[in-house]
Amino acid sequence: MMMSMRCHHLIRFCSSLPASGVALKPATTRLQGVVVGEVVKVTSHPQAERLHVCQVAIAQDADPVQIICGAPNVREGLKVPVATIGTRLTLKIPNPNEEEAKTIALVDKVLKIKKSKLRGEVSQGMICSESEIGLAEFSDGIMELDHEAQVGSSIADYLAAKEL
Repeated sequence: MMMSMRCHHLIRFCSSLPASGVALKPATTRLQGVVVGEVVKVTSHPQAERLHVCQVAIAQDADPVQIICGAPNVREGLKVPVATIGTRLTLKIPNPNEEEAKTIALVDKVLKIKKSKLRGEVSQGMICSESEIGLAEFSDGIMELDHEAQVGSSIADYLAAKEL
């Protein structure tokens, strides 16, 4: 039921884009560097109550990478989209210009994923929500993929196979 609601909202959102004059990048370009990952271990962050230290497999036959995640729905065994180091995500954020915000509520912000530290813990990527990869205007947690999703495969290929 949750997936059908997401699909319904996604279809409504996408069908409104051409009428609004929004130019869409092909998914293969927009999602380059985003792969299917599997959360293999989750522990509490030692310095932040609402953050989790996650070990995430992002490729077959490779060691998991550590990613810090604050989503409430992260858990072991979950298949998720992961923006790898070097990926550029285009996020929609509230327009900081008050005057423009009256007519243009959201603006693009490019976020380059890099190895970083969050409260002293290394993070080597980003577990993504639907909004962070351009599939929804708003998300309240990370995107949960089917258990059959192949770790390390392109998220664009996964979405195309699912017709999303």
